[in-house]
Amino acid sequence: MKKKHLSRREFMQRGLAVSAVIAVPTIIPGSAFGADAPSKRVNVALIGCGNIGNYHKNWLTQMEDVRIVAVCDAYKSRRVAMAEALNTHYGAAGTTKVYDDFRQVIALPDVDAVFIGAHDNWHTPMSIAAARSGKDIYCQKPLTLDLGQAKLLRSAVSENKRVFQFGTQYRSESSYPKMVELVRNGYIGELKRIDVWCRNVQNDTKQYHVAPYGSTEEVPVPEDLDFNVWQGPSPMVPYTVDRCTPWGGYHCPETSLGFVAGCAIHPLGIAQWGNRTDHTSPIRYEGTGSVPSEGIFRTLERWDIQCDYENGVKLHMMDMMTAKPLVKKYYTQKWQDGDGVVFHGTEGWIGDFKFGTFYSSNQALWKQELKPGDERVYESKGHVRNFIDCVKSRKETVCPVEMAIRCDTIAHMVNIAARTKRVINWDPKAETITGDDEAQAMTTRPYREEWKIW
Repeated sequence: MKKKHLSRREFMQRGLAVSAVIAVPTIIPGSAFGADAPSKRVNVALIGCGNIGNYHKNWLTQMEDVRIVAVCDAYKSRRVAMAEALNTHYGAAGTTKVYDDFRQVIALPDVDAVFIGAHDNWHTPMSIAAARSGKDIYCQKPLTLDLGQAKLLRSAVSENKRVFQFGTQYRSESSYPKMVELVRNGYIGELKRIDVWCRNVQNDTKQYHVAPYGSTEEVPVPEDLDFNVWQGPSPMVPYTVDRCTPWGGYHCPETSLGFVAGCAIHPLGIAQWGNRTDHTSPIRYEGTGSVPSEGIFRTLERWDIQCDYENGVKLHMMDMMTAKPLVKKYYTQKWQDGDGVVFHGTEGWIGDFKFGTFYSSNQALWKQELKPGDERVYESKGHVRNFIDCVKSRKETVCPVEMAIRCDTIAHMVNIAARTKRVINWDPKAETITGDDEAQAMTTRPYREEWKIW
């Protein structure tokens, strides 16, 4: 990976020059065809070949109208193995090319869309660069570590007329759309409160090399890994055996907000949908929280935050351990570790107590047929499929960029309120914290200039 910082113009020129000399598969990009053309293939690239990258691959390789033509990862073994598996699948060596520089991938002229499955600190920078390079974007959750970058992403997607899909797939799966339609159409009465909870940094302690919160002992970086690329814009820190793992990517504060963003974003996306607030976020946040005092995983350990929407609805954001006694006290369902969302109305409640486990104060509600005049929500028959279809049709996805920004903002405000233990007042129109300069400063991040690509 070249470590010299490139200006945006140099980045584009370099990428285009590289793409001209590197052998690429002779596949005509899908964007070159009209709606009635015989071929409607969408050529995609995968940036990130770990757990999330394999999730993307497994869906995309089921689609005859999609070809994965490029892969990239900070781990050499991962990107090579991914390309080998894909070339075997497609039955032709060289169909999928391997790259160690994501900037080359973003600049490839035969790539229509990129799937960004790198770790959290890279999501928004890569998405901005991809949008400016004319690529459509499937960006994994959470969205950003820096709300200033989120604004730049909104502009890049809009100005370059890009299709954007946020990778929180709940809106495309199971009974979540049905639940939201029941809430929106008043089948639990007037909506008053939404409870949301999710896993925290304690959830996967058994997976850490060193418990409870990751090794602090510096060790040599594996030859297989470009650690400079892994850290990217984030400050450089010592490498330890727990840092460049899935859990390190989720819980190291230099590169992540933790599960308050990475996991809570799923039920939060449903909460926003049911409350018709994809265009905004709560305006007031108050509560408590804590972070670990040892190890390298120093994202939120506990949080219990009350949030107020401008429309009067209350949002109660909790970690799983805080939610557990409340759920066991107020609901009859057996507790299950995981993430959850419950809508409370004047005539009952309805919710999901773990992915795909749905309950209601009246279980007959799930058999309720909607009336002809009832409001229906966006129908998505699979999250990845929805994105590919929208790349072709140029329509908006089920989780567009505005939804992503507003949902992610909630995670940021909860994080700040939990860490400062102060009331946080958010202006959703100006997109700023009011009356607290110290808290506002926490909405942006320092970065390493060599990786500034936004």
